[in-house]
Amino acid sequence: MASKTLSEIGVLGLYTETALHCGTEGGTGYVDLPIQRERHTHYPVIPGSTIKGVLRDELSGLGPEKITAIFGKQDAQSPGPGSVSFGDGILVAFPVRSSGAPFHWVTCPFVLERVFRSLGAVVKVSAPGSGRALGGGDKEENVLLEEIRLKKVPEPEFFKEDGPLGHLLKLLPAGETFDYTRRLFARQLLIVSDHDFKELVETGTEVLTRIKLNFLGTTRTLKPEDLTEEERQKAGPADLQGNLFVEEVVPPETLFLAALRGGETAGDLVKAIQARSVIRFGGDETIGRGITHVTFFERRNGKAG
Repeated sequence: MASKTLSEIGVLGLYTETALHCGTEGGTGYVDLPIQRERHTHYPVIPGSTIKGVLRDELSGLGPEKITAIFGKQDAQSPGPGSVSFGDGILVAFPVRSSGAPFHWVTCPFVLERVFRSLGAVVKVSAPGSGRALGGGDKEENVLLEEIRLKKVPEPEFFKEDGPLGHLLKLLPAGETFDYTRRLFARQLLIVSDHDFKELVETGTEVLTRIKLNFLGTTRTLKPEDLTEEERQKAGPADLQGNLFVEEVVPPETLFLAALRGGETAGDLVKAIQARSVIRFGGDETIGRGITHVTFFERRNGKAG
């Protein structure tokens, strides 16, 4: 009997050029529109369902037959599964305001282990001690990440370009337009403790206050007597409200990874993705959110390609 487990294809590197908002239905605190986070780690995440839905829409040029084969049949009367599995976009490196210009990316041993596992690479990552961070270069120095003060300690074996760092660099956009970003990433990436990483990704997202307009396009709350009879008939209670709301976004320059698994039609999907290096994810399309550079990293026989 054939296995029902889809074979590994590779991974997508997802690098945000603009702020990203993959939101939940509502918040429980002062943030009205929080981002999606993993339940157990509380790390920001791009749900696999979001990746699948966006790619299905973006790659519609493949034609109805290939789209149905790859993504499945949406017919409510006779739905059918697709031939490709889309994993969640898990966090690889997170940009943090710091004392080092322009900023630092941070990651941690737990994140790196599951990233290298997805890439098919076996890499042992040293855990930094309390109050320390591992980085490139050849000298120790103090660094301030948000409100956490750490001592950066060189870790030359990891940060060689032909070493473990090279796997991460392959997830970044290729080409001359990102040449400086790749060199900056190699220089500014820090491996912090799992504890410090969790604190930084919980507090280091952007929280923005925005203005909600009422249905007449103004910010003030309207009263029924302010409206014409025709407007009163059209407007519900929610339409009259004009007020502030708070939205959380993942900052630009964040790096995610999403695993792909699939069967025979996966090759068509990979070619289509490689032809579309920029894809938009999440909400707030009209204000420029979610512009993401997508790279494909192949796995061969369970190993990184």
